[in-house]
Amino acid sequence: MMKKTALLIFITALFHMVASVYIFAEDMPGKKASSPILQTPSQIEHFLRLDQMYPFSHHEMFLETAKDVLDKNVRELRLKDAVDLGIENHLLSKLATEKVDEALGKRLQSLSKLLPDVQSSVYQRRTFKENLDAQGLKGYGVIGPFNTFDGRIQLMQKVLDLTALSNFQAGIRDVHAARYETEFVRQKVVLLVSLDYLEALRSQGDFKAAEANVTLSLKLLKQAKDQFQAGLANNVDVARAETRLAQDEFRLARLRTDVHEAYLELQRATGLPYEGLVRLMNSLGFIRENVPELADALVLAKQNRLDIKVSQERLEAGQYRLQGAKMKLLPQLELFGDYGSSGNEWNKKDHMTESIMLQATMPVFDGGKIFGEIKESDSQKKQLQIYDDDLRRQVEEDVQKSLWLMDTVMDQVLAASRVVGLAWHELELAQDRFSKGIGDNVELINAQTSLEDARDQYVIALTQYHAARINLYFALGQTDTFYLLDVINKDSVKKKEA
Repeated sequence: MMKKTALLIFITALFHMVASVYIFAEDMPGKKASSPILQTPSQIEHFLRLDQMYPFSHHEMFLETAKDVLDKNVRELRLKDAVDLGIENHLLSKLATEKVDEALGKRLQSLSKLLPDVQSSVYQRRTFKENLDAQGLKGYGVIGPFNTFDGRIQLMQKVLDLTALSNFQAGIRDVHAARYETEFVRQKVVLLVSLDYLEALRSQGDFKAAEANVTLSLKLLKQAKDQFQAGLANNVDVARAETRLAQDEFRLARLRTDVHEAYLELQRATGLPYEGLVRLMNSLGFIRENVPELADALVLAKQNRLDIKVSQERLEAGQYRLQGAKMKLLPQLELFGDYGSSGNEWNKKDHMTESIMLQATMPVFDGGKIFGEIKESDSQKKQLQIYDDDLRRQVEEDVQKSLWLMDTVMDQVLAASRVVGLAWHELELAQDRFSKGIGDNVELINAQTSLEDARDQYVIALTQYHAARINLYFALGQTDTFYLLDVINKDSVKKKEA
């Protein structure tokens, strides 16, 4: 009788053990009939659902089913669309455009000193008394009243003014610099918006990983309870699984705030309304970047970097201003002329008068003003040269840092992908041991922690990799060519990895 009872208990325990293994195998994320193959980055990304982007709103979070988004106005936002909106709406872009108009206005002011200055004037005056003795006409006394009318056109033309010519040439360089500055700011906006877009993708990836962690914790808690009911686990195992579930739920709630903040930053940078539904149409999918050699990268940077062109134009403008300050020591020639009507009343017979004058001027002593302006302009030009030299060094540093960082983060992505695959396999082995009643679920919880950490590390590594890519593009002056994989075209990923 005791042997039959013991056999019945053994069969019941075996049944519960097999049932728990079956339930776990059916419910584990990404697991179908067999374990998913997690080797390449694209497989990891599919396992972590990073290739799936769902519409997001600050009121409803992520809408994952077609029924959820039915009859809703969803704004599909690709990286290119976000960049275009950022260039149109970003504060830096608007200010840079106004800087070009400001430079054009200053150039017109410097040009005006080289063009004819034509003025017209007219006046009618009533003089009640005039003392001619005070004017040097002795014996005539006081006369009046009488009227005076004068109407004429006056002309002033610079014939020789090398200072004005140099300042005008400096103004031309300022306009060129402002236009290059506008394009450089545009590249900055591309960089900033791309980083905001990547941050939104990262926050969504972290949130998905946290959701998967909660789902996994629920399954492991269910397994622990089943094992407890079968007598293969104790209440400590159940409490341990419940604690892990509570920790994952807490982290999910915290990441919900991160998602809102990341999308708010992206919507602000692009000018999109905060209350709308937004679906990101690009993913964090791994792209194996062809990194140029250092020598080639430096040549590209020096050819393409717009901040170098801005600095060069400003340096040339400073040189022209220095020349203009020195030219103030040379003679200047001006032509004056006027023609008009002079008489007593505007509507009565009067006399036409005209005059012309050529005037040459040259400073003799001005208290050191011109030499002070020369010294100031020379110092400003030297400051621009120092800045230009430092900028070229900075560009070289940017290129070297970007190339070094690309090598590092690419290795991190590949290593993180292997960690995810190994952590998943470790979890399977730990679950199998626990389901067979070999020890408690400490190994299982540790394996779960390893998988959760591996998910987080992979999302972080991917984000840092793409951030390093956009910084490399910016360092080379090729920011406009930066791209991310489209979520609806995963075939391109397989082709690239093949």
